[in-house]
Amino acid sequence: MRPRITRSVVIGTVLGFSIAGVGLGAMLGAMLLTQHQLQKGITPLEPAPYPPPPVDATPATVSPVLFEERAEEIVGAWPDPGPFDGGGAQLLPLSGMNAVSPADTALTVHVGHGACDTEFGAWLRETEELLIVGGWNVPDPTVACTEQWLSDPYRIGLESALGDRPVIDAVSGAPLSSSR
Repeated sequence: MRPRITRSVVIGTVLGFSIAGVGLGAMLGAMLLTQHQLQKGITPLEPAPYPPPPVDATPATVSPVLFEERAEEIVGAWPDPGPFDGGGAQLLPLSGMNAVSPADTALTVHVGHGACDTEFGAWLRETEELLIVGGWNVPDPTVACTEQWLSDPYRIGLESALGDRPVIDAVSGAPLSSSR
């Protein structure tokens, strides 16, 4: 008995070879374009580096009072300040920071904020033993927004080099990890 080839098997085979042909054509086209660029001395454009947000740009609508009170509490209770309840837009937890070295005079922390916030940033309190950092945001009251939470970098200048001081999240009371 001879196997029966159905119409769907034929169509599937033809489509599979068609898709493979398109992929091969795209790959060959990219190779030819690259070869042409190399022959003409054309170098592909590199993406521009992501500029850091401005240092210490806090809007007048955000008050530092809650952060300052929490920073005093952390300094007084160090090394076991415990977590902070509440805060809202005036004091937000951070999701991490970029790797740092003792000679650094700036930090890039990752501030969580809503997708429709108009601005976001971070507060900083420096002592000889600690750096305390807390996030803030400015929600846009004119829009209905999704409950989407983003984390973006924010650069903060330091008064002196970091040294061996730990960087403490004002909300959790715990040291931030260099995860990015």
